[in-house]
Amino acid sequence: MKILVTGGAGFIGSHLVDHLLREGHEVKVYDNLSGGNRDFLKHHEKNKRFAFVKADLADRKTLRKESKKIEMVFHLAANSDISKGISDPSLDFEQTTHHTFNLLQAMKENGVKKIFFTSGSGIYGDVGSTYTKENFGPLIPVSMYGATKLSAEAMIFAFSNFFDIQVWVLRPANIIGPRLTHGVVFDFVKRLKKDSKKLQILGDGRQSKSYLYVLDVIRAIDLVTKKAKQKINIFNIASNSFITVNSIADVITKEMNINPKRSWTGGKIGWKGDVAKVRINNSKITKLGWKPKYNSRQAVQKTVRVVLGKDAKF
Repeated sequence: MKILVTGGAGFIGSHLVDHLLREGHEVKVYDNLSGGNRDFLKHHEKNKRFAFVKADLADRKTLRKESKKIEMVFHLAANSDISKGISDPSLDFEQTTHHTFNLLQAMKENGVKKIFFTSGSGIYGDVGSTYTKENFGPLIPVSMYGATKLSAEAMIFAFSNFFDIQVWVLRPANIIGPRLTHGVVFDFVKRLKKDSKKLQILGDGRQSKSYLYVLDVIRAIDLVTKKAKQKINIFNIASNSFITVNSIADVITKEMNINPKRSWTGGKIGWKGDVAKVRINNSKITKLGWKPKYNSRQAVQKTVRVVLGKDAKF
């Protein structure tokens, strides 16, 4: 297939591009490099089935041009750093809501009939220990990240109805792994490399969430796009295991063989818009045949080992 990947130079997007090219597809990456890294894709530069377009999804003219003759879109471009949406709410609106609309318009004009979208568990809001299924409601996000992911889903569903577009939506837990660019694991490792004697933890460190290794997510994307045949296909994805921020710190400091003095900012959450406990029901994708290779703790450990150069293999 001829595929367009928005945000394809990013953390998850670049791993997806690796997979799609291995599968034999023609892949065009569309990325403005605001959060992505061209180096993540440098090993594909001599591949005739690979093309890179440095452009913004706000550029409608370029978007229309580059989405011509495309058969399927994998839409991953967004502001992936939830906390940034606090100081500047327009960031999520522009990069997720507005840009998704631009993409859908380009798809309509060029007759593109398939789209995969990475949404997020943030659409469910803060519901405590409730295991949210795909049909959970009401949906009341507590962050601009969650709100704009939900708005993007809604627009995709409307365009699907209007213009006969087939849709796959994945709502994942926290994703980590090689090429990680933000988040608690990335932040802890970065800060401890700079100063191994102290570590400040946001909140009380008891925040508990599911973590997924990025290659487990790529396998899930591959599975749902091949096996889910409905017009609109929505799947949660989580590892059915959880780890606290304090335990993440334990794993990282053990792998780095250090014992920093820890301090906590206090409170149940790390920032406004954070959720202290996230529980996602993944029975639907499990029934389809997906099973993670790594649980949450193993995903953290594997990520840290790769980042530190202890493990050469992804």
